[in-house]
Amino acid sequence: MARPLIGVTKPSQGDNAAFAAMCLAVRLAGGAPVRLSASSPGDGLRIDGLLLGGGTDIHPKRFHTPPKPGYDYDVAREHMELAWLERADRLQLPVLGICRGAQFMNVAAGGALHMDLTEEFQPARYPQTWWKQLYFRKRILITRGSRLHRITGQERLCVNSIHKQAVGKVGEGLMVSAREENGVAQAIERSGERFWLGVQFHPEFLQHRKPFRSIFAAFIQAAAGR
Repeated sequence: MARPLIGVTKPSQGDNAAFAAMCLAVRLAGGAPVRLSASSPGDGLRIDGLLLGGGTDIHPKRFHTPPKPGYDYDVAREHMELAWLERADRLQLPVLGICRGAQFMNVAAGGALHMDLTEEFQPARYPQTWWKQLYFRKRILITRGSRLHRITGQERLCVNSIHKQAVGKVGEGLMVSAREENGVAQAIERSGERFWLGVQFHPEFLQHRKPFRSIFAAFIQAAAGR
């Protein structure tokens, strides 16, 4: 059988390590990844699932908040991703969001973000350098009976921390299904049978552990089942 085609979003420049890791995770789970970016949006492409990847901050105008002075927002990418997200909703495609991708799913549903976790949550002392972020772990608590709980079989997980923002006001139709002990949202999802899951952590960098491989396996299974 042909592998389900998975659109994986990324910035037009940079974030190559995360993109490569996501593509590898998709392939190991049985999918065929294809790049989607503002410079290569895949117009006319027929995919079986959508994976929204990480990257730069989402422009705060989308949730009625002033932007950070001098910050280079990737607005073209946001337009591309919103078009694909609306198409996925219309065609009932499975969607998985990672880090910024989860945040974008929330904002697209009318939600908002916490723009600086260190100012709004305590304790929130997370590593700021890439090398330290790769090895840092924190515990999250998963809601029993949620999709993430059913996928991983876990109520507690140790995850990485490669983010400075997180879901704030929850978008319409979404629920928070995992949090850190300090309250920071670490997963959002829709109820029902359809696969629509966003995780704040980066499971593509944790593929040596079964619970994180299971996230991609469930996503690809949903895409194959269309």
